[in-house]
Amino acid sequence: MSEKYTVLAVCTGNICRSPAMERLLAQLFADESEIKVISAGTHAHVGEDIQPEMKERITDVGASADGFTATQLTAEMIESSDLILAATRVHVEDILAEVPDAASRTFTLRQFGRILKNLDDAEIHGASVAEKLRALAEKADQQREAAGENDDVVDPYMLPDDVYDESFQQIREPIETLRGVLGR
Repeated sequence: MSEKYTVLAVCTGNICRSPAMERLLAQLFADESEIKVISAGTHAHVGEDIQPEMKERITDVGASADGFTATQLTAEMIESSDLILAATRVHVEDILAEVPDAASRTFTLRQFGRILKNLDDAEIHGASVAEKLRALAEKADQQREAAGENDDVVDPYMLPDDVYDESFQQIREPIETLRGVLGR
């Protein structure tokens, strides 16, 4: 793992779901210099910006959508990340096909949020937010249940606004659960 605690968000094109995950998590950890949040795509639209429809939703909640460039997921990114949050079960499969050793720290975002809802506050130890995140990831792995169909974030790319709304809500809810668990 890297010097900083690194959270990696993954989707397909890295222009809708994973940038939203990245930017909402970056907003959550804005005051935490020991935490780095990045995103990438399994089939990234390398060099592209966030889709305007998702960018609008990101900025509507006060997060920054500026300065984004889509990036292709690499084995090195997976290996150097402490917590990997994927949009779907297929993305998890792709990640683990590339780096099988990442299994204990790789979840779908919604699966991670669902597990966090069931954790006892007393189980979270650590002086810093990075230490708490590390403890949460370990507890989530210990209490892992198989990800189900409801753990996938719908892909809104080139679809109507209501699908962007649904996708963004599916991203935002587990991140808000994480905010609550961390007491932020």
